[in-house]
This record gives sequence, structure tokens and C-alpha cells, in this order.
Amino acid sequence: MTFRKTAVSSPPDAETAIDFTRSIPPFPALLPEQLGRTLTEFAQDPQFAMSLRTGLPGGSARDRKAGAQWLSSRFREEIAAERVVVTNGTQGALLLLLEQFVGPGGLLLAEELSYAVLQSLAERAHVKVKGLPLDAEGILPEAFEHACRTDRPRALYCNPTVHNPTTAIMSETRRLEIAAIARHFGVWLIEDDPLGRLHPDAPRPIAAIAPDVTWYIMGVTKCLAHGLRVAYLVAPSPASCRDFVEPIRRLSHWFPAPMSTAVATHWIETGTAEQICSAIREEAIIRQTLAAEILAGADIASPRGAMHLWLRLPDRIGRHDFAARLEQRGVLVRTSELFAVDERPCPSAVRISLSSPLQREDVARGVAIVGAALTG
Repeated sequence: MTFRKTAVSSPPDAETAIDFTRSIPPFPALLPEQLGRTLTEFAQDPQFAMSLRTGLPGGSARDRKAGAQWLSSRFREEIAAERVVVTNGTQGALLLLLEQFVGPGGLLLAEELSYAVLQSLAERAHVKVKGLPLDAEGILPEAFEHACRTDRPRALYCNPTVHNPTTAIMSETRRLEIAAIARHFGVWLIEDDPLGRLHPDAPRPIAAIAPDVTWYIMGVTKCLAHGLRVAYLVAPSPASCRDFVEPIRRLSHWFPAPMSTAVATHWIETGTAEQICSAIREEAIIRQTLAAEILAGADIASPRGAMHLWLRLPDRIGRHDFAARLEQRGVLVRTSELFAVDERPCPSAVRISLSSPLQREDVARGVAIVGAALTG
């Protein structure tokens, strides 16, 4: 697979900021060609236009089947299409889950550093959020158990595979521990797996080993295209899936957009989705390897093929001063407190999204500036 301008060249205009703040996947060269071919096929199908007349709650049977097919390699087993709900993106799916399973005044647990918009979604659902401490694998089971005993949470939101922002990958043993605690205390697990499809060697989702207590979400914005707003929500069972959809089937704000869903379904069915995902994975590996070489000796966490890295700063460097120094040199990063879910102290660290710049040479130039700021 080839990407645009793969060679590292001389620096572009120093006035142009290199933005490492947004988690946008690399842009494979095959994507425009495949999109053009797909839209041409749609335009030649006299029945396709009729599919745009209305949206369907949870997607059509064909869309749910495609979603189950896409997730089957991640789960390492077949998934019943009747357990799959197709939504208009991860944030929409999360908001629905918070409204239905936590509710106004209810408590949601989460990693102390987590998805940057989680707090905003919780506020819209009138949900309280409490952070749990992390180690190299993610959530500490003893902290989760203590919170379940003392705080009576209704759900735990977690991102156990290439955690955002720390890149931690939870072992299967830890996943089983977390699931056992949730089951014992009657707490739902909401598992967000945006990067799981890009890491085929990662442990199976919690939803695969403990489906009875887990609601699982995977969007396609990281593994296919950022503007393709489709997310697959997997319920514990077909019955719970029906019960989830029934109260909201007339509220169309969460329905998957027919055009986006049609593209995703077509690409999954034809194998195009696998080609695009593989190309993104290959480029992510190249960029991660490049960054690791440039930042050799720095305290970074970035498993093979990660789209971002977590840079822990030396004691002598404050994270805000470091980010400001980088911004003066034309590089933008995100500091740790932007991922905090509550008021507890944050580590002195920054997240660097290697996937966001369109050109690979901008990644190399930006990471070199980060390295220079660490030493200068």
C-alpha cells in the first residue's frame, strides 16, 4: 500500500503548524480511488437513491450483518447480527448508553485519563464521572472494586486496547478481573475500541470474554476514514439489543446516515475496508517507528503501530511550558489534563498524534522539533 509523499524531505514553511493534537488516521492513496468507484456504482444502481429517503433505527439487516462481519476478526468468533446496532458514530452511541444505563445523577467510572469528550457527553446526560487510577495495563482492579463498594456506580467506561491517551494495552487476565468485578457488583462495562481493528495481536475485547456485562463500541473513523461517521454497538444479547433500541426508535438523531452506512457496508462486503485498514496500519507502523528512532532515549509509550505516542516529561520540564515552547516552534500537542475526567493531579506528559499530519515528512519534522525541545 502506498501513501502520499512517503519520503522524508526538507522542512516546509516554518509558519505552518504541525498539528499533533487530533487523532485522524493517515490517508491512504487508494481511498479516493475506491470512494470514486463506490459512488459510481451507487449512481448506476436505480434502487440506491430510494435508500436515501429515510434512516432506519439501528441500521438495516444488511448493515448489521456487515458490522458483525467487520468485528468478527476482532472478537475471533462470529457475532450474531441481531446483537449489533449501527449508529451515527461513537459519540452518539456513548450518549445513548449514558442516558439509558447511567441516567441523571448516576455515577460513571472511567480511567482517570480518558477520551477527551467523555466529560462533555456525561454533562449532556447529567451523569457524574469519577476517575480510576491507572498502571501500565490500564485500570487497577482493586481501585475498581473499591469504587464499586463505596460509590455505587452504574457503569464503567473503559478503553483497554491502546488506551487514549497513555497507549496502555490491558492483558486478558486483567480484562477477566475487571469483568468479574463488574459482574459481582452489577455494573455495566462500556468498552470503547476505536483502534482495536488496527492491532490484530491485541487481546480480545472484554465483550468477547464477558459479553453478559459489556456493551462494546467500535467506530470506523480510525480504521477507515475520519469523516465516515459510523459506529457499531454490540449488545450482550439479541434481546438486550431489542430492548435498547425500542425506547429510542423514533428519535432519529442517532440513526446512521444512509450514505455513510452504505459506503461502510459496501466496503466491508467487497474487502475494500480490509485493504484500507491494512494501509492505515502499515503507515501507522512506519510513523511510530520513525518517531521512536527520533526520540530514542525519551520516556515514551507507543506500542507497535500506535497512531499516537505518550511522552512522559522529565521532572525539570513542565508540561504547559513544554507545549508552549513547541507551539512557538510550530508544533501542537495535547497536555495530560485535557484527558482528565475529574480534578485529581495529572502526570507531566503530552499526547502526540502521529497520524494527524497528512504528509509523513511533516511527522518527521515535527517529532524532531519535539526531540530538540526535550534537550534544549
